[in-house]
Amino acid sequence: MKTYWPLALIALFLVCCTSENPASDDPVDGDSSSSSYEVSGSSSGHHHHHRSSSSSGANPGKPDVVQDTLIHDTTTVSDVDDLPECTSAKEGESFLVKSENILRFCVGGEWIASDVVKEFFELGCRDGMLVLNGAGEEIVESSSSHGTTSPWGGNYGNFGGQNNSTMDMDTEPRIVGKRVLGVAEKGPFRYGASVKIVELDSMQRLGDSKRSHRTCITEASGKYSFDSVDLASPYLRMEANGYFQNELTGGISSHTVTLKAVVDVTNRDTVNVNMLTHMEAERVLKLVENSGNNQPIRAVKAQALKEILSSFEIRLGGSSGGTGGGGYGGFGGWGQQPQTTTSTDGRFAEDISLFDGDEYSAALLAVSIMMQRKGSGSEMLQYASGIAERIKGNGNWDDNNAKADLADWLMVLDTSGAYETIRSNVASWNKGTVPDFEKHLRNFWTGIYQFGSCGSMNAGTVKYVNNSLSKFFISYYEQPEGTRTRFICDAETHQWRTATDIEKDTVGFGRGDYDGQIRNGKINADRYYVYEQSKGKWRAATGDDIQEFDDIKDVYANLGAGERVIFILRHAERGDDTGKNGHLTSNGKKQSQSVGEKLKGGDIVFANSTYARSKETCENFAVGSGVTYAENTIEELDGEWYVKNDSKFESYKNSDGGGWVVVSAYAYKGAYTDAFYDFDSRSEEFLNEVVKPGFARANNRVQVWISHDVLVTPITVYFTNKKVNLRYFDTKRWINYLAGIAIIMDSSGNFRYVPVRGLDNGTMTM
Repeated sequence: MKTYWPLALIALFLVCCTSENPASDDPVDGDSSSSSYEVSGSSSGHHHHHRSSSSSGANPGKPDVVQDTLIHDTTTVSDVDDLPECTSAKEGESFLVKSENILRFCVGGEWIASDVVKEFFELGCRDGMLVLNGAGEEIVESSSSHGTTSPWGGNYGNFGGQNNSTMDMDTEPRIVGKRVLGVAEKGPFRYGASVKIVELDSMQRLGDSKRSHRTCITEASGKYSFDSVDLASPYLRMEANGYFQNELTGGISSHTVTLKAVVDVTNRDTVNVNMLTHMEAERVLKLVENSGNNQPIRAVKAQALKEILSSFEIRLGGSSGGTGGGGYGGFGGWGQQPQTTTSTDGRFAEDISLFDGDEYSAALLAVSIMMQRKGSGSEMLQYASGIAERIKGNGNWDDNNAKADLADWLMVLDTSGAYETIRSNVASWNKGTVPDFEKHLRNFWTGIYQFGSCGSMNAGTVKYVNNSLSKFFISYYEQPEGTRTRFICDAETHQWRTATDIEKDTVGFGRGDYDGQIRNGKINADRYYVYEQSKGKWRAATGDDIQEFDDIKDVYANLGAGERVIFILRHAERGDDTGKNGHLTSNGKKQSQSVGEKLKGGDIVFANSTYARSKETCENFAVGSGVTYAENTIEELDGEWYVKNDSKFESYKNSDGGGWVVVSAYAYKGAYTDAFYDFDSRSEEFLNEVVKPGFARANNRVQVWISHDVLVTPITVYFTNKKVNLRYFDTKRWINYLAGIAIIMDSSGNFRYVPVRGLDNGTMTM
């Protein structure tokens, strides 16, 4: 018998039951300014994807943060008024209207709601696209009494969930008119996805039988339904294939994917297909095989779920007792008593959905995100299959390299703020409360890094990654090479997070020794931190705390009209002989000449101490400057200006770690008062008794005085109000060769002071 729908009757019904909607000239709900290309689906271009350029947030040398570009679903519009004109070219196409959450189809020049369309047409799906079978086409009765098959052929699923593939007619159905429904989720599968049932042959070790059934997802929620199917076996493999909403980007996946579930529908109608069912499928079959095929699928489901979750450091529900066994004794009979097995609160993977609002939903979303480590298409399935294969044998993911790689990726996602982006993406779908997936992702990467728990007892603890398989591995906390990333147990959230610069740089500092104390960062050695005694805490140093050294060339170039300058500098690099007759190294001579070139053409006069290396510095400086050197010795430049008691000074040097420690502690803290003069008054004396007469003796615009670190360090500290960092006793910073202070006097006799360097750095460390 053949059935026909009169086109006139359909048209009349559509006119009577629908209202007019103004057409829109803008069918695309996307960012028109972004660089893009369209990927057209099959079936006459019913659905298109709009790909826009999107920053991945990847960090050089680190695992990629987001590998997928944003794919806009251009079959979605915000409101009915945004629908394009329903023309003959768009006949049969569908759009999701967000404000209604309803699919509308272009039929006969009108956009018709899907529930109306379903009464007259079959909805099919292929390659993730929804197909409206043509109006007026002959609809052939199926050999099944429960519905019709699609005139488009067996590659299409058709609405209603009927069997549309070859059946094993020798096998009598044991379950007649079974309803099977659920939700297909990676993120939620988009309308147009297909869901397939393959009956597993219980007599052939759960191999595929010839019996299969197909349906299509025709809702935005990802829900599917087989309203009435005849089953010869309660053991099924469910497969969902299509595009899904991508948690990482918020858009649609760039390719279709297939997720599966292996289930027993003896006592259930609801079967969700998701990443947990996909990951456990092979393990379920292996557990049944391990039992000698003497356990039904449902007897091992709870164990398989627990093993999958445990592999990802997820612990939920109970660990023993529960239900889930029995019913079907082996593969020979039905209806035996349930068996007690290890359970996860009696929950099976096919019971879980992303938006149930419980801890299992959070676990599902977390695992779904993890599986996108390599991407969202075939690479995701390959990645998931590789992990599932490792778990299949003994219930444990025993690939430590892969775990460390995943932990690195999740950590970068976390610390780059991507978790917040994912939460926002999932929330924007308006499908329910977004579960607390973050804690499971965090537990995974912190577990692999062996950080332990984070609570009030260890709040403020800072750690580094000592897992040698991680890309962020370092051997010890202050290791200068490699990553500078460190992690802290947050006192408020009781969660591990990346430590800020000040947290990781000042850990272990404790209280400072004095107000204004400055120390180098432990990790960022080029950063400085200041102790505020009134607050009892360290803070990041600012320009008001530390004055940097300016290049001598810039200081010279920026002299104002009428200004003159005396550069008081430490000599160039010397040899090991620190006595008066010690000489410069060959490199020291080159240094002097190169710095001299920065003042080339200047009106320069020189002054040196009584030491040979001071004179040699002046000589080579003059060569670089292109001026004639005339020896000019100033004994006060020898470096003993601040020393009151030589024997005590020598004693302190021997007992306290050397002259650099002693001199810097004197200059900044006023220490060793029995060895030195009063710092402030002695510095003013140098200005009045040495510097001012020097300006008076020579009228040259530039003077270069070469002295020694024991003098240059204190006067540089004094004339910069202690803002230069030469605190060797704290920071291990000392005045570099050919660095010091520029004392600048204007025509009125007013002074200003600038710390100056001739080489790349004004300080050195030992």
